[in-house]
Amino acid sequence: MERTVWTRGRIFQRSLGMLALTIRHVSETFPHGKSTPLNSALKATKNMAVRYDLQTLKGFLAVADEGSIARAAQRESTVPSALSKRLAELEHACGTALVTRHRRGVSLTPAGVELVAHARRIMDEIALMDSALGDYVSGARGQVRLLANTSAIVQFLPGDIADFLKLHPTIKIDLEERTSDQVQKLVQDGLADIGIMVAHRPVDALVCKPYRMDRLYVMMSAEHPLARHEALRFAETLDYDHVGLPRGSSLCESLLAAAYDAGKPLKLRMQATSFDGIRRMVAAGLGIGILPGGSVLPFCAVEGLVARPLREPWAERQLQVVTRERHTLTRVAALLANHLTLIGSKDPDIAGPTA
Repeated sequence: MERTVWTRGRIFQRSLGMLALTIRHVSETFPHGKSTPLNSALKATKNMAVRYDLQTLKGFLAVADEGSIARAAQRESTVPSALSKRLAELEHACGTALVTRHRRGVSLTPAGVELVAHARRIMDEIALMDSALGDYVSGARGQVRLLANTSAIVQFLPGDIADFLKLHPTIKIDLEERTSDQVQKLVQDGLADIGIMVAHRPVDALVCKPYRMDRLYVMMSAEHPLARHEALRFAETLDYDHVGLPRGSSLCESLLAAAYDAGKPLKLRMQATSFDGIRRMVAAGLGIGILPGGSVLPFCAVEGLVARPLREPWAERQLQVVTRERHTLTRVAALLANHLTLIGSKDPDIAGPTA
C-alpha cells in the first residue's frame, strides 16, 4: 500500500509534464492564434507545473462540461469573473488557447480537448488516493501484527478476534504464536504491534494491561492414583512422569522453576508442541500433564481424562496485553489493543498480577 500511495502522490507532477508536452504538440499541430515556438512551449511546461492547481483543473473541467463560464461558475460555487481569470492563467501557463469564446458560451480547442482527457485521469487518481487514505484516517483499513503465547491463542483469542472483526471487517490481523519471552522481545524491538504474554519477570519498555486469567489444571487418566484427589499441590505431581510443552515455552519454564523450588526434578518424559498432542499422550497413559483449564476441561469427557485444579499461587497466571512504551500505535492497532484490554477490564477474575 505504501508503494501505491507513493505513486499516486507523484502522479500529479508526472502527469503535468506529460500533459504540457502533449498540449505543446497539439498547439503546434493545430495553431490557434499566434504560433508557439519550441522554447516558449518548454517554458510553458515549467510554468504549468508551478502555477497549476486542483481548483483550476476542476474549474476547467466544469467549463468543458457546461460549455459556459457562467454555468460552470454556478456549479463550482464561484463567480464567473474569478473562473474566467483562472482559465486565462491556465491558458497562459500552457502557452496556447484552450477554449474559443463566443456569444453562446465557449467551445474547446484541440488543445483543450487533449487537456480534458488528461485532467479527468488526474482527478480520478486523486479521488482514488483520497478514498484509500480516508480509510486509514477513519481506522477502517489496515494491518496489525499480533503475537501471543499458546495459551491465549487456544483459549481466548479466536472468539475475541472474531468479535473485533465483526466491528472492523476490513482490518487484517496477522497473528503468530510465540513463547512469552519471544513475544516480549519482539514487541520491545518493534517487530510486532501488540503482544499477549505471561510476564515471568519485570518487563522493561512495555506498557502492560490485564487481558485474561489463565488457570492451570493437572490432567490424567481416570485410573491414575492422583485422580482420587479433589485438588493437587505441585509437589504431589513430581513423583510421576509428566508430558508437557517443549523447554523454552512459558508454561514449561514455570514448571521447571517450581520443581527447582520444591527440591525435586521434573520428570518430563515426553514433549509435544500442541495442547492437543499433550492430551492424547496423557489419555494413552504416557504421563500426567499440566495445562490451562480452557484447553483441558472441555475435552475431559470425550477423551476420558480427569482434571484437578493445581493449588499453587503461580498456577493462576495473568495474561497481559503489551505494547511498546512511548510508541504511538497506528489507529488500527490501537483499536485492537483497546478491544482486548476492555475485555480484561470486564473479567471479574482479574485482580492484578499474581505473585
